[in-house]
Amino acid sequence: MKYLKIAAFLFLSLTMVNCSSDDAPLLPLADFQFLVEGTQVTFNGTVENASTISWDFGDGTNSTEEDPVYAFSSAGVYQVVLTVNGANGTFSETKEVTILPSLEILLTGGQARPEGKSWKLKKAYTAGKEGAGLIENDLGLLIASFDNLLDAVGLGASYEDTFTFVYDGSYKVDNIDGQSLMGIIHASVFHGANITAVSADLNNVPLANALYTPITNATWEINEGDFTVDTASGPVNFIGKKQLILGEYLGFKETTTVVILKEITETTMNVALGIHTVEAAYDKPTLLFHLTLESF
Repeated sequence: MKYLKIAAFLFLSLTMVNCSSDDAPLLPLADFQFLVEGTQVTFNGTVENASTISWDFGDGTNSTEEDPVYAFSSAGVYQVVLTVNGANGTFSETKEVTILPSLEILLTGGQARPEGKSWKLKKAYTAGKEGAGLIENDLGLLIASFDNLLDAVGLGASYEDTFTFVYDGSYKVDNIDGQSLMGIIHASVFHGANITAVSADLNNVPLANALYTPITNATWEINEGDFTVDTASGPVNFIGKKQLILGEYLGFKETTTVVILKEITETTMNVALGIHTVEAAYDKPTLLFHLTLESF
């Protein structure tokens, strides 16, 4: 950025020499370069013969710094304008800045949200997206879900649990009442004395609530491509999928955290989560639960 600024100064100086005479007023001139990193953009302004500087970032936000660093709140294309004023007039330079809608930005909100982006399990379900299915690459459903499923089986408190992803790679689970949604096998093996509620439909919804304190230094990362899940029936290969690798649970807690990110937008995230339903293989998933979370 330093060398770009020197080059810009030379360009502006040559422009002034070529476009002015001995008695012509010195007009204000400006140029800028920028570097995009996620949602954060570092601007490097170069000005001549100016007494004031003003930036319009194209989203209703302004700055008077010469070299501002600004984080956009969402992906998009923004017309950024640098305007300078001097004794002999005004000059503006406009450039287009594109913030790409990456998975990391959709998941976390980017650098504009240092507190991260929080998600909750969604109560209203969409046909073909939520339910249970085999652990297979095609991520199909065998059993469809329905609205307010957790309320119907006595575990509705878990709709208030929040899962927060921060752009810096940190991850936080907040089970507000101290209870965590768990697979019934995991809850029985590891938290039997602390189980507070059990699903009314264990054949189709083998879940429970148990007292549990999530760790505070969990992290997240995304693995895109091919990976293998070790299931109760043996290894299953997934091709061209997106896996969320988490230091804590998402949705419900299991012995091993298997999270396949099926689809994500600004407001919803559809995932397939491994659940363990065989007591003899409590450490390996046997099914995938397909759930949707929504941001708030």
